[in-house]
Amino acid sequence: MAELSKLCSLPVTWFTLGGTFIVNLMLAYAVSNAGLQGLTSIHSTLEIGLASISYSQAGLMILGILTACSEYNGGQIRTTLTAMPRRGIQIFAALFALTVVLIPAAFVVSYSGVLLTQIVIGDAGAPIVWGDFVPAMLGVSAYLTLTVLIGAAIAVVLRRMLPGLAIMLGYYFIAGPLIRDQAAFAKYLPDTAGVVMWIPQPDDSSAFTPVQGGILLGAWTLAAILIAAAVYRKRDV
Repeated sequence: MAELSKLCSLPVTWFTLGGTFIVNLMLAYAVSNAGLQGLTSIHSTLEIGLASISYSQAGLMILGILTACSEYNGGQIRTTLTAMPRRGIQIFAALFALTVVLIPAAFVVSYSGVLLTQIVIGDAGAPIVWGDFVPAMLGVSAYLTLTVLIGAAIAVVLRRMLPGLAIMLGYYFIAGPLIRDQAAFAKYLPDTAGVVMWIPQPDDSSAFTPVQGGILLGAWTLAAILIAAAVYRKRDV
């Protein structure tokens, strides 16, 4: 409870969430207009509405890294460890608090894009099917939450915001897409495995199902958290 209260009291939490929400709406509006003009290969209203997540996810990644590194600015981490000397419990409590914030935030951000797209496109696009909408929303919310937790775990190890951002943004926006187009093993990597959670690829027989992708991304997240916890427990501060 203390970690959740601390997270919610940080101005950067709300600034980052608000900025991500606004940027996602702007991107969703742009993609929706492109869809109306036939400039995209996507015709499903649901897929168009979620297309902006591929870019606006950067905002939530930044949130995870900033909150993980915030206590190292000014040495607040020493106060935290004095109050909670059991580092294993402390780091898991901090990541749990981040998860509690991320799940509704991920849903609101992703749903806002779909809602705006539905308003902009109207009857010009394929109607949203409830049977597709619910799995997609659950999948994208889980994907965003797990991905941000990976970034937070990396930030815990590095203790620095800029290197953490460089690794996460560099991989998800540069290295990941390049590897995805060139290597068969890319489907086992966290970005590719996570994408199928909300953009199923039934035409690709080699692609994972959404459940398989979720299990694999969950395994990557668990591994990152365990490594971060081990490093966190062993070092001096």
